[in-house]
Amino acid sequence: MTATGNNYAEALFMLAREENLIDEFYDGLKLVEEVFKENIEYIQFLSNPSIPKSERITALKSVFEGKIHGHILSFLQLICEKAQAACFFDCVNEYYRLYEFAKGTVEAMVKSAVELTDTQKDRLIKSLEKRTGKSVTLKCVVDNTLLGGVAVEIDGQLLDGSVKQNLKRAREVIGV
Repeated sequence: MTATGNNYAEALFMLAREENLIDEFYDGLKLVEEVFKENIEYIQFLSNPSIPKSERITALKSVFEGKIHGHILSFLQLICEKAQAACFFDCVNEYYRLYEFAKGTVEAMVKSAVELTDTQKDRLIKSLEKRTGKSVTLKCVVDNTLLGGVAVEIDGQLLDGSVKQNLKRAREVIGV
């Protein structure tokens, strides 16, 4: 995470909170993030100082004007003008963290060897909510490198209950 991304995110979040728009900003940033992830070369274009600022700004407006809040568009124009569009993803991740904190929620990244059933997801959510005292949402990913079990990243902590990690710990204990 870059300091620049964090600074932009904090400023954006403060503005959103001041104007009671944190949900609208969240939704707008999600939309922009999806576009940028689908078209990674777009970020490179927006970050390229050899392309005139006016062209980069025009490209931003043509894609996002009327689809996201004007403050978010202004934010995108600012990082584009400063040739800092590459910090967008760091900024968005920090905004999401601030958003979750303000809402009393947290997202848990769950990696499992097989897809979890709805019952397993519900039990995991309840367990994590009890542990964190926050409302938990899951982002589940199947990881074929795991032999079994799950690895959960939540609030900057890794809770690794995977078979792979347990075997690694066992090897360390017996000195293999």
